[in-house]
Amino acid sequence: MSQRVAVLGAGSLGAVIARAFAAAGHPTTVWNRTPDRLSALVADTPALRPALSVPEAIADADLITLVVADAAAARAVLDSAGDAIAGKIVVNFTSTTPEQTQVLAGRVGAGYLDGAAMSGTRLVGDPTGLFLYAGDATTFADAEPTLRALGIARAVGTDPGDASLWDTALLGLNLGVLGAFYQAVALIGGSAEKVAAISAEYLPFATGLLADHARQIDAKQYPDDDGSLAVYAAAVDHLIATAADRGVGTDVAVPVRSVINRAIEAGHGDDGLASVTEVLR
Repeated sequence: MSQRVAVLGAGSLGAVIARAFAAAGHPTTVWNRTPDRLSALVADTPALRPALSVPEAIADADLITLVVADAAAARAVLDSAGDAIAGKIVVNFTSTTPEQTQVLAGRVGAGYLDGAAMSGTRLVGDPTGLFLYAGDATTFADAEPTLRALGIARAVGTDPGDASLWDTALLGLNLGVLGAFYQAVALIGGSAEKVAAISAEYLPFATGLLADHARQIDAKQYPDDDGSLAVYAAAVDHLIATAADRGVGTDVAVPVRSVINRAIEAGHGDDGLASVTEVLR
């Protein structure tokens, strides 16, 4: 059975979320603070129903998505909804800190889920797009069939702040990978597309290390199967020296060397690379 959806906020993310729900057959109403943007969205996607106010938008909705500028705007929208949100599921896609999320969750109650669009706007509505959610497990189970219209719906915890925490942590992972790629492009020179193509062939090996190192971290056992920290320190020194010799920036590699140094100083020189987590947490 299709749930009725209200999308509060028609910015770049809110617009594609609304389109994805409508494309999946969910009756979808949209509200936006500025009417011009709302009018343009509805003209482009006639299946969407516009609402002139928040209470009008959510009146018949089973599931409400909140996609506004910041935590203050989210609080203002919830306040304008009043008691009309009672008994409804509210999924907040607004970027907030875990602490701000707790305030919003307290305003809504058990029906609150915090969400994070891990692929930005690019893969909304695509079955491979990843969305993370946190909040009451029963609420997530009720909402999950509808949320699948957006992409993969993955619950990461029952604390509403967990989705924001995961979002921030995985942003760091993404930026780390991209930063290393940019370093490789600068060092190799020539065609960046060629570097990207060969990097894509190499990445399965690198991502395969994630599961192995995760087991080591959970067990607090760090074998040097793929090299000790001392070996990695020498490898990073080689990377830094090669970049310096070619006049290429070392801004990405130097912080990695710093973390390895700290772990070696803490007594992990003979342990594997994953032991650096002991000095990061």
